Amino acid sequence: MFPNYVVIKSKEKDLLRNVLNEVLNGFAIQNFEETIGISRSELERLFEYFNNHSAIPEVQLTPRQESAAVKALRATLQELGSEEFHTRTGFDFAEGEIVLQRFTRL
Repeated sequence: MFPNYVVIKSKEKDLLRNVLNEVLNGFAIQNFEETIGISRSELERLFEYFNNHSAIPEVQLTPRQESAAVKALRATLQELGSEEFHTRTGFDFAEGEIVLQRFTRL
């Protein structure tokens, strides 16, 4: 049986890619695996996947990968706050919150 995939479209894909970069390279996360739900090396592979598919309009994530990306988004919103979030990700804080709410409802 094939795992169910979640499709992440262009703008959300770019936002999540930038968020993963911040989690990996921008600020420290205590209890990384507990907070994000996967190991740092797994998140690095996910970030690489986003980078390798940057020209493609959408990517497919497993539920585990999607959950980690959403947790990374939540951590980034909390860590950076509204002004710094925009500066470091290129997206408005409100956009990040909307994406977080959308994925949380799923």
